[in-house]
Amino acid sequence: MNENFLRQIENIITSSGYECVHVGVRTDFGRMKIQILIDTLGGINVEDCEAVSKRVNKFLDDNADMPELDKGRYYLEVSSPGIERPLYTPEDYERFSGREVRVKLGELLNGRKTFTGILQAVSEGRVKILCDGNEINIPFDIIKGGNLVYRFENENDDNDHKRKKKRRKK
Repeated sequence: MNENFLRQIENIITSSGYECVHVGVRTDFGRMKIQILIDTLGGINVEDCEAVSKRVNKFLDDNADMPELDKGRYYLEVSSPGIERPLYTPEDYERFSGREVRVKLGELLNGRKTFTGILQAVSEGRVKILCDGNEINIPFDIIKGGNLVYRFENENDDNDHKRKKKRRKK
C-alpha cells in the first residue's frame, strides 16, 4: 500500500482530534478491507468511530480513482483498539513500558514464539520484557504482533478457585 495514501488517512484522523493507532489494509473475502484503530485519552465511543468513518469515507469517495482503492470496492472499519490494545511500533512499546504485554514472534527465540511479561524498555532495536523472572531481549524485527494484557481483578484468585473446584470433583 502506498505510504502517502496511508499518511493522508492518518492526517484525517489526527486533524479530527484522535490518535491514529493503526491503519491497515488487507483482503477479506476477496474485497479490500481498510481497518482503522483510533483512540483518545477518554476512550472511544460509537459516535467517535462514526465521525472518523464519515471523514475517511469522504476522502476515499473523492479519490476513488486511486489504484489503492481497487476501483472503489472496499470495506471501511473504524474501531477502538480495545483494552488489549495492539502494539505496532517501537514507540508503542516504549509508551507502554511498565505494563504487561504479550508478544508473538515470527521465529523461535529461546525455544518459544510467545512471551508474556512486563515491558521493561525499548532500545537498540530490541524490546526487553521481564518474563518468568528473566529479562528477555527480543529483536523488534522478529516481532509478528504484540498487545497489552488486561487482567480482571482477582483473575488469579478466580482461576485458583476453579482449579480447586475441579480437583474436588475428581
